[in-house]
Amino acid sequence: MRAVSKFVSYLFHPLLFPTYGALFIILANPTLYGYLGERVHVVWLIIVFALTFMFPVIWLVMMKGLEMIDNFELEDARERIIPFVAVATFYMWTTWMFKPTVNMRIPSNQLIFYMMAGASIAIFAGFFINIFTKISLHTIAAGSFAGLVLTIARFSTYDLRLVLVATIIIAGLVGTARLVLGKHTTREVLMGYLVGFSGQFIAFSIIPRIL
Repeated sequence: MRAVSKFVSYLFHPLLFPTYGALFIILANPTLYGYLGERVHVVWLIIVFALTFMFPVIWLVMMKGLEMIDNFELEDARERIIPFVAVATFYMWTTWMFKPTVNMRIPSNQLIFYMMAGASIAIFAGFFINIFTKISLHTIAAGSFAGLVLTIARFSTYDLRLVLVATIIIAGLVGTARLVLGKHTTREVLMGYLVGFSGQFIAFSIIPRIL
């Protein structure tokens, strides 16, 4: 069980969920973005992957080399403060990259913009919660992805009910894996789901009204 839990934790690492989300948005909405062609889609995915995974990982490696963190698990809540700020910065940068404008050399994607805005909100909320108590970053990401799929399912060209069920199962597996590994308590896992889901809800339901 521990081996399976570690595999699940790596496969659904929090920093990979934005890339999974961007890929899902592209595939689930062919009528919205299909006309732009695969080259644009690939560029979108490269931007998201680089800014939300590669850059944060490089930052963590640098912190480990400077002995600012003991390990990449970030088990100590105090060690998470700087990584939280770094990841939030990269997430906001990604959000800005996809902000709908008329002067972008690369076509913007409004859905990825909202997704990243929701992820940024969740990360900032997790940062403040982390000051007082630990929270599961894995379930923040899983809850965020579930909120994204639920939102996209409402207007996608495809029937995504099975995808939504699969997403909920994956979210459950992620939370279970963190509990099996003893990385978090049930409270920390559930709190992560709530924060992640709420971030996407705010991004897709409230931000559009403000903008």
